[in-house]
Amino acid sequence: MNESPASASDLLFEIQNLLELRGENQFRIRAYEKAAKALSGREDLMERAQQGTLQEIPGVGKGIEHILIEYLLHGKCSELEELKASISPALIELTRIPGLGPKKARHLIDELGVSTIGELEYACKENRLLRIKGFGEKAQKKILEAIALQSAYEGFYKLSDVWDEAEAFYQQVRDQFPGLQISETGALRRRNEVLQSLDFVVGPLPESQVGADLRSQLEKFRARFIEHQKARCPIHLDWVDADGFVFELARTTATDAHWQAIGSPARSQFLGLEKEDQLYSKLGLEWIPAETRETGEEVHLAKGGGLKHLLPWDGLRGCFHNHTVRSDGAATLEEMVTRAEELGMEYIGISDHSQSAYYAQGLKEDDLEAQYAEVQEVQERHPKIKIFWGIESDILADGALDYPAKVLKRFDFVVASVHSRFNLDREAMTERILNAVRHPATRFLGHPTGRLLLGRKGYDVDLEAILKEAAQCDVAVELNSNPNRLDEDWRWGPVMRKYHTLTSINPDAHDLAGLEDTRYGIAMARKALLPVDQVINSKSVQEVEKWLRRH
Repeated sequence: MNESPASASDLLFEIQNLLELRGENQFRIRAYEKAAKALSGREDLMERAQQGTLQEIPGVGKGIEHILIEYLLHGKCSELEELKASISPALIELTRIPGLGPKKARHLIDELGVSTIGELEYACKENRLLRIKGFGEKAQKKILEAIALQSAYEGFYKLSDVWDEAEAFYQQVRDQFPGLQISETGALRRRNEVLQSLDFVVGPLPESQVGADLRSQLEKFRARFIEHQKARCPIHLDWVDADGFVFELARTTATDAHWQAIGSPARSQFLGLEKEDQLYSKLGLEWIPAETRETGEEVHLAKGGGLKHLLPWDGLRGCFHNHTVRSDGAATLEEMVTRAEELGMEYIGISDHSQSAYYAQGLKEDDLEAQYAEVQEVQERHPKIKIFWGIESDILADGALDYPAKVLKRFDFVVASVHSRFNLDREAMTERILNAVRHPATRFLGHPTGRLLLGRKGYDVDLEAILKEAAQCDVAVELNSNPNRLDEDWRWGPVMRKYHTLTSINPDAHDLAGLEDTRYGIAMARKALLPVDQVINSKSVQEVEKWLRRH
């Protein structure tokens, strides 16, 4: 295959997308989506393919098993190739535009004869959509805005898409070139949520033909790695000498704001250092972690010892906002609990979608009794981990929560989230969310701006007013760790600290692998310079239980 998917899960997601483009049966589309989620993060697929036991995985039927065996054992997928061949390249191209689904894209192709995003943009600027039934001035404006947004994102990559790739490159260089020093640097080392390149500092090189040969070998290795991994994100190497390695690592890691805040030190003053903390020590500063070196505020905090209170990388004791097969998750409650135990969590919160989320198989009131009973049964089998029973309640248009108050009172916690009507004006959206924050059942505000990284801007809302109100209502504003969201943005850290607004670093996990996404949320919390006492799920089971009961 050309451009083979990176994993079996990616393969099934790609088939799902193509089936949607072709207008296939929704049950079939849903089957591929469910199976793709079930495969995410699994490491036993090759073994199961060889043994013929793939159907033991929930969601994998006979037809999908056949596709997986062909892909895993033979490196190809006839189903994918047939689907690609059956769908117009123009349709695939136009549906890359956020909000432009297959039906509308087909209509534009038929009416305008466009086959690329560029041709569609030109047609919009010529006002040619105004005469097409079902479109009009408003729709044309939205399409132009979506194209502009997509252009702005061109050349950017989500941290989650490149983190493992960067670690693999780093480790392989260390293994194959043991005489070289190598370290991540730049936005990668600062764990920015989106990147334009994977940057590394490498050195030293001998001052001879040996050094030139070594550099040539590593450049060839980089090219082979990119080809083998099918890496889209560029890999840049910054070559330095031995005496200047630590200085250049610090300089290339820092933003301009951070470097200026530490005084823009001269290279000549810091040659021959063995570790970065020596550089900061010579500047009279405590160690400043790489991921925090952003705005310069971290330098002022370091001078007062404030960085000692950051959430540690291993500082979470549990997590909330997780889904199971009862709504749109891919794993059962017991599977989620078992995996949380394996990851060392002391507690886990389960919060499937509420009834208004019909698109995610939200739970009707009659479904809740069965889930409550299941929670009790699984809890008895897993006494070492506390299961908190919750719900992700849709915030309705007026700010009310899904379900009546008597139902909401039954849960251990409620995550209130917006999942619809994103286009309300700023005042209406702000008041809608404030009403939900003030609801006595609300304990968490889920993904507070609704953004999708490189896909959708957050809705227009007065987030500072919401953060202030959440602090007054003792509601935790979620730092959603799903790497496609990372919402709220870490740049709101100063406002969070100003009002002492609580947060919870929640994975919003829809499968077993999703439980490990908390690492992205921890990185963002540290970039936000949030002290550990503002992070609810850094606290013990007893402290969390007490906090949940406050309302």
